[in-house]
Amino acid sequence: MNVFKVPDETTEQRIILYYADDYKLSAEDLRVKERIDTAHSLRLKEYNTDTTVCSMLMKRFGISQRTAYRDIATSKRIFGQIHKADKDELRHLVTEWSIELFKMAIKSKNLKAMEKAVERITKANNLDKEEMDLPDASKIQPPVQLLSVNFNFINSPMFKKVDQAMQEALLKLYDEFMLQVKLTPLADYTDLWEIDDSVRPNQP
Repeated sequence: MNVFKVPDETTEQRIILYYADDYKLSAEDLRVKERIDTAHSLRLKEYNTDTTVCSMLMKRFGISQRTAYRDIATSKRIFGQIHKADKDELRHLVTEWSIELFKMAIKSKNLKAMEKAVERITKANNLDKEEMDLPDASKIQPPVQLLSVNFNFINSPMFKKVDQAMQEALLKLYDEFMLQVKLTPLADYTDLWEIDDSVRPNQP
């Protein structure tokens, strides 16, 4: 068993080291660890409120309210907040609770409660969905591609210096753009993008 000293270590740090590397705890640290483990168990397995857990710790260990709340806070730091728990763990808890409800419903012959319990188990484990590992297509947004063209370039002397194929491609793009603009409320402003027709092939 590893025994080592951490400068200015606290009880909380020593308990963390116990879980991480089998650190040897003193008798007092073990008593604190037992309370912290109990606080975590009561919060998670029985899903009690902090107030309820505090009362149970005070009664079980004969400690003050202040100490009980401090143990609860320490358990949260060490084990994490319940609402941040892994989804699989929460799914397991919901399933377990639902199974217990189902058993109770069977004993009381409550068909409605049985149906409700089965429904919860189904939803918790996504049994009502096919191919649950596949992403939801409705939530996938296709990439947006923007093409920016400065048509002033077509009117510039540099346009004649690019190869013929490039000139034809740019002119085709320009013509398609103008056709689309004429179908929009900007149709009255097409003169803003007009080019000199002399840049077209076979034009003087």
